[in-house]
Amino acid sequence: MSNQYAKKVVAYMERMGYKLFRNPGEKNIIYVEGADLDGKPNADEADRFNDLGLLLQFNSAGEPEIIHQAVCTTEPGVLATFSARAIKLGGVARVQLTQYQERWKIGYHKTPNHPALVQCAPILVCRDRNRDFKRTRDPIMPATGINHHGTRPGYVAKFVGMFSLGCSVRLHWAEHIEFIKLLKTDPRYLANPEFRFSATYLDGGKVAGLPTFSM
Repeated sequence: MSNQYAKKVVAYMERMGYKLFRNPGEKNIIYVEGADLDGKPNADEADRFNDLGLLLQFNSAGEPEIIHQAVCTTEPGVLATFSARAIKLGGVARVQLTQYQERWKIGYHKTPNHPALVQCAPILVCRDRNRDFKRTRDPIMPATGINHHGTRPGYVAKFVGMFSLGCSVRLHWAEHIEFIKLLKTDPRYLANPEFRFSATYLDGGKVAGLPTFSM
């Protein structure tokens, strides 16, 4: 992915007033909803892995660099949306397109064989009460268990299904493991294994609509 896209992401985050972590080695966890691996917007069809997961950091010259990119989903699957659990909770969780600060730490998703970023602080999400796969007019409510995890080793899912009930999920297991390994090199985590990471969720169409920046 070109450095141009990294600059667009940074420009959009600055426009929105989101915090960027600029010290050497600090990782910015960013998701771009409805975007392909090259950053181009897509139709963001329901129940598909069609979002973009990024890790961005700043080099010694202060320039942003994307050091990790992966196919993922930031949206729950159809099975999750219509599940009894989701209905009981008032609708499946959909993370807001915003920045959540200091909400996750390194841990495990469900089993010790699944390293992940696990929620460790309150999060407000949209509850898709009417099950229309949109956030429009959805109630904003608390949610728990909103993690960053993978699918499973040796498996490439066609549909999101129950892999996400609001979690951010990387499609390819190897890319998920790379994501976790890179987070563990963050100097803030090295100094404190209980460090709480932040994550930012962006609209792919709005990021792509920014002008191209000169190098």
